[in-house]
Amino acid sequence: MCKTPPPKKFAKKARFVPPSNSELYVYFCNLHHVGMALWTLYTIVFGPRPYLLMTVGMYLYSDMYSALLHSVLDDKKALAIPGIAPVAKGFQEHHDFPQETTSGKGLLVLCSDTVRIQWVCAIFSLLIGRRDSTTFALVLLKLLCCAYGTQFGHYYAHNRHLCVGWLKPLSWLQDAHILLPPSHHWNHHKAPYSKNFGIVSGLSNFFLNPVLHPDNYQFYVILTLWTLFTMFDVAVIEQLVPQVAPATSSIFSAVANSTIYSAIEL
Repeated sequence: MCKTPPPKKFAKKARFVPPSNSELYVYFCNLHHVGMALWTLYTIVFGPRPYLLMTVGMYLYSDMYSALLHSVLDDKKALAIPGIAPVAKGFQEHHDFPQETTSGKGLLVLCSDTVRIQWVCAIFSLLIGRRDSTTFALVLLKLLCCAYGTQFGHYYAHNRHLCVGWLKPLSWLQDAHILLPPSHHWNHHKAPYSKNFGIVSGLSNFFLNPVLHPDNYQFYVILTLWTLFTMFDVAVIEQLVPQVAPATSSIFSAVANSTIYSAIEL
């Protein structure tokens, strides 16, 4: 009698185990997000308001910045550099677990992953920059576009199915390449993961792909560029652009003026 051969055993796919943060750090990140929302609202109402060309320019710059950051952290050499190794590990796990590391974590957690580098960028910008209205406008735009913009664009590139109802306009922005199109980003997720590193809108990929191609890519050159941009970009940009008008009023003067006018009316 012929024996039935035993069933073939296939290696189990590794399971993604998301890193956990302490409750204190989660609380700190949530406070940071609330603070950023209040800062943005305050700037819209009272100033100093960045002008349209500056806003568009920083949005386009943020995609290029994200491409440099992404290419560095996707490189195995980054795993040996203290400080950025844990972040690089997370970026490289994303290739093996694309959905688990995006929709599985959620947009809030992904935004919290950027809080530390937001503080690094802001501190260097304020230490080196002029610390005037233009500096503060540029710092706000950098944090909104380079940190929240990367996570927002990347998250919905992996979750286009969520762009329904009141989120439907996000799919139109993706189709217009204002937000990262899913089809464009999918080309990054094909081995050897060597193109389309920009994850805000993806527009910078059209001219950065040749530079970041494995035939031309120099890890330590790109790492140095990313480091310099992180530290000095705001200080350089504020020297090259027209100055932002200072705030014409503040919440304190607005309250004071309201009190004075009320007293006059009485």
